[in-house]
Amino acid sequence: MKSSAKKQILLAVTLYALPIIFFAISYFLNTASGEDIWQGTNNFRTSTTPNPIEDAIGAFNFNSRITDMYAWAIADFFDYQFIFGPDLIFRLLDLAMVFGVLYLTTYLIINHRPRLVIHDALIFCACFTAIIITPFGRNFYIEFSMIHNYLPLALATLIISIPYLKLLRKTPPVKHLQLLTIAIFFLGIYFGMAATITPIAFLATIIIYFIAQHKSITRPPLWFFTSIIGIIIGFCICWFAGSGVDHYTNPITAATFDYLPLSDLINNPATSIPQLLWHELYNFGITLIPLIGFAVVGILFSKNRHQYFTKSFYNSLPTATKHLYFILIVFTIIHILGASLIKAPPRLLIPAYLSGTILIFHCISPYLYLKPTTICVVFFTTIIIGIHAFFVINYHHDMSILLKEIKASPTTDICIDPDRTIAPHLPIINLSQASTFVGWATPVTIYDKIVTFCK
Repeated sequence: MKSSAKKQILLAVTLYALPIIFFAISYFLNTASGEDIWQGTNNFRTSTTPNPIEDAIGAFNFNSRITDMYAWAIADFFDYQFIFGPDLIFRLLDLAMVFGVLYLTTYLIINHRPRLVIHDALIFCACFTAIIITPFGRNFYIEFSMIHNYLPLALATLIISIPYLKLLRKTPPVKHLQLLTIAIFFLGIYFGMAATITPIAFLATIIIYFIAQHKSITRPPLWFFTSIIGIIIGFCICWFAGSGVDHYTNPITAATFDYLPLSDLINNPATSIPQLLWHELYNFGITLIPLIGFAVVGILFSKNRHQYFTKSFYNSLPTATKHLYFILIVFTIIHILGASLIKAPPRLLIPAYLSGTILIFHCISPYLYLKPTTICVVFFTTIIIGIHAFFVINYHHDMSILLKEIKASPTTDICIDPDRTIAPHLPIINLSQASTFVGWATPVTIYDKIVTFCK
């Protein structure tokens, strides 16, 4: 019996550890990407004086997102490849944040703190798999400019959601409520500045829920109002004191994302509405197709899988669970619709995808066959880690040679073969990293030398 218990604990530890191994490979073996270098990577080791405050102000003037301010500010302290130095702190912080994202996603699914048991660890690892093999997941590992933007956004979205969902489920109030009231106010400001779409979708979801359930809702606690005030303040700073969505009007950015200005939608609806509908179809497609795929897989690994297709199953759900599903569905839909002025890249829809992931896993997790599901998840996750490690380690080696050549070059103007800099990857799911040198970011200064592509 003791031996069996030890095996179960060991298996649970393995399930928790596998995703962290994946991200540790990324955060410590990734070579800086073209955008990382453009944002100032290695400034602290060159003649360029690091100025994180100036960089943060530059990011605010560019797009007003506090996550971009953070990304630009700490890029100064990263080297092209990891060596023991100041960036160790930020790489460990990245690892802590990505663990937090998976931990809180699991917490919201199982409705309690994840424990050292196979079921909880399985949900933790399965969430990792459901995120990482999609275009959404690559923003958590492909390059530091993405990691430092969208990892804090995902974490802030999950953290600020927890008090609301505890209130919905009528769980015991949080201890130190006065401290929460103050903390969630500042978290609300941060969240309001972390993205242009997510705070709007969050507030709209709260309003719709209160309208739909106004007869059964009692007066909310004080923290509820302070958090909303904080979000509105952050949102106003982003939109009115900063640039809001002005960066999408840049001709290159507008063309890349097929940006549809609101003025065009009002003044020229005949051509603008079909464009808007195409954006909505595209955005719903890239979000819902992988979610539907994981739902199908989850149902196949569930007991009594036919129950999901019966009305009685949904009628038997507790009221709090029905309300939770309502909130998750509304937030996902509003978030996708809110992004439909552009053909949104997956990174802008990460909160919507996380919401859908929580919904699906919450629905299927109590009914999973543990043994076959665990075997498949461990096997599949191990393959993912192996492929990722192969790509990242080989690219790290190749770029290490190239960077040494650049550093040792006696000339200050260097051209390199672009084929040497391409990071190999799998189609669709990627599992590699972004290329260190890219056309739009060249010429670039590396070790105080001007590097460009050979013609």
